[in-house]
Amino acid sequence: MRMRILLFILFVVVNSSCEKTVNIPLPNEANKLVLNLIMNKDSIMMARVTISERMNNYQSPVDIKNAVVNLYENGTFKETLTQYEYSGRFYYRSNTLPLAGATYKVTASVPGYTEVSGSDYIPDTVQMEEIRITAAQSVVWLTKATIAVQWHDDPDVQNYYRVRIYDINEWMNANGSGGRQKIQHSFEAEEATLNIFSDKERGEFYTTDALFNGRSPRFTFKANTGSNVRKMIVEVSSLTYNSYNYLNSSYMAREKSDDGFSEKVIVFNNIENGLGIVGGVAQREYILEK
Repeated sequence: MRMRILLFILFVVVNSSCEKTVNIPLPNEANKLVLNLIMNKDSIMMARVTISERMNNYQSPVDIKNAVVNLYENGTFKETLTQYEYSGRFYYRSNTLPLAGATYKVTASVPGYTEVSGSDYIPDTVQMEEIRITAAQSVVWLTKATIAVQWHDDPDVQNYYRVRIYDINEWMNANGSGGRQKIQHSFEAEEATLNIFSDKERGEFYTTDALFNGRSPRFTFKANTGSNVRKMIVEVSSLTYNSYNYLNSSYMAREKSDDGFSEKVIVFNNIENGLGIVGGVAQREYILEK
């Protein structure tokens, strides 16, 4: 009996001695200024300034209404953005249309916080070579659309791209007034030239020119649409390094947010003294009819 007691005490001591408490410091990303502005070529800029929240806080970000947001073009002060409310959210709007090749810096000052800033340049529009659609009706209510897209890649610079696809619903009321609705559509991507295939549907397609620099890649996208949809929009965007990494990482983070077994994605950030993004985009839409 005495031997059993000694063995039990020894077992407890050995196992307790293997335990070690490790404190892992986690960065506190709450209560920081967040500046977000995606600048699209030849479009009015709309910046948003908010306060970051903790990861377990599901409330909408707090809009800052007393920020001073300044815009600089190629290092020269251009204007102070004016406050603008849209759909219950507060933005800061410019009168400047960003030009391809120009670099823009945006600063945001809020009492009680260190000034935040971010900058990026505006890329030029993608040089398209071919875009076409082939539609085949599978059942009465469903059409399978195959969209072929080909563009020319500039060999002198590193290029980044995004493709999105939309359905266009058009209707005419009894009183003669019409309506139009643009709905983002999920699709499958199949790149025949590079022999890269994916059966997973996605809402956005991102790629760099790492494997086709200076050539004219052809991409194939497949989407199932309603038979009543006669028109689709293919949106092809040229991105900068900053906008590509932010948009791609934020899309991946949203995609994996409901999967507890997926590796978590860190969203790209290029804001000094804060969080968010100032990124350049050159976006163009192409309407295709089935």
